[in-house]
This record gives sequence, C-alpha cells and structure tokens, in this order.
Amino acid sequence: MNFSIDNDSDVRQNTFGTLISYMKSSNELWYIKDHEHRFIYANELDIYYSGLPKGYNIEGKLDNECPAPWSEIADVIQANDKNVMDSQKTIPTLMTFVYGGSKKIIQPFLADITPLIENGKSVGVVGRAKKLEIFSMYHHEQGRSPASLSFGNPSDLFTDREFDVVFYAIQSLSAKDIARRLAISPNTVKKYLLSVYEKIGVSAVSQLIEYCRCHGYDNYAPSRFISTHSYIPLTS
Repeated sequence: MNFSIDNDSDVRQNTFGTLISYMKSSNELWYIKDHEHRFIYANELDIYYSGLPKGYNIEGKLDNECPAPWSEIADVIQANDKNVMDSQKTIPTLMTFVYGGSKKIIQPFLADITPLIENGKSVGVVGRAKKLEIFSMYHHEQGRSPASLSFGNPSDLFTDREFDVVFYAIQSLSAKDIARRLAISPNTVKKYLLSVYEKIGVSAVSQLIEYCRCHGYDNYAPSRFISTHSYIPLTS
C-alpha cells in the first residue's frame, strides 16, 4: 500500500495496522475513509472535536450517518473526497469543528485530505488536520510559540455578551470603539467591564488583558466571527 501523508514524503505500509498505530499516538486529528466514503478509522482527537460520544464506533459509517455537526454538509465533504481520489492529489482544506457540549467551542483546523492509493488506484482518503494557529506581535515580543485559535466563550465566568466586550478590550479598543462595534452605548460597555473586573479581581483594562493572556483567553474570538459549518477546499 502506497500513500502520501504530506506534500514532501511518501509512506509505504503493508497493512492499515501500522498506520493506525501511528494515528492513535499522534497529537493531530486523523481519519481514514474508503472509496465509498465510509469511515475505516478515526482517532480519539477526531471523535472528540467532532462532538461525538467518547468511544463512538465510527467504522463503516457515512458522514451523514454520524451525529456530528458536519453531517449536515456531508455532500460537500464527499465531493471533496471524490476530487482527491479522482485527481490522486492532496487538497488542503479549512475545516471547523464544534465541541464542548453546551459551551459550543468552535475549533478551526487546517487539513490535508490525501488519496489512499493501492497498486496505483485510489481506494480511499486519509485526513490529517492541525489546529489553525495565530502568531501576533505579542507572541513575538514575549518569545511565545504560535497558539491555536478557537471560537466561542472560553470561560463560564463571562456571559457571552461580556466576552464580546472582553475580546475587543484585549485588542486595546476604547469603550467608544467597542460600543460602535457592538451597537451599544459606551456606558453599557463600561458596565460590562466593571462586572468582569469584579468577577476576576482586577481594576483596569491592562490587568484584564494580562489576566486573559495568562489564562489563554486571548486565543479565543466570539463564535459569530466564523461559520459553524465551514468546510472549504483550498484549491487554486
């Protein structure tokens, strides 16, 4: 069996066993489908970020048969898989997953959908995905590595509206600018900020920003900035 897992290398395996063993221990999201678009395997990270129950048996199921948000766009996913198999070329794809139960955290991934080839014929696809990362001037100045970007409210401390205000405050926007973005009054913005200050024990925006950076909240954005059903092949 001969298949590619990235743009620069070929991996040759005689069975799925060795490949699946690698996927199980990987810190990336992996799955395998056959030529009929049925899942052969998905690692625990794929199950988790898909919002599926722990231990869910995905083997043999089509995309639209799984109780996951992406089942609603199964036709788009399968069309891309078919394109990968027909062209026998890897297609990079932007994918978003909704997980976290009632919190509904949205996590974007950048994936490579790669043809699974046996004896020169496409017999399925292999999906490999990494979290979409951000690298800001703050990361550079502080010597921090790129961080994964997620969408949603990262803490039960804040209401969704409070986090909208916190998000813009982290970007160093003034109360007036935040009010304009959220279509509320500057006084309402200040009330939200005072409520947040009281909850986390700070008294100024600078302290709020430092608190959020220490807890990783600066790696989150409100979910309204991204579609919950994005699956976008990045082809030229």
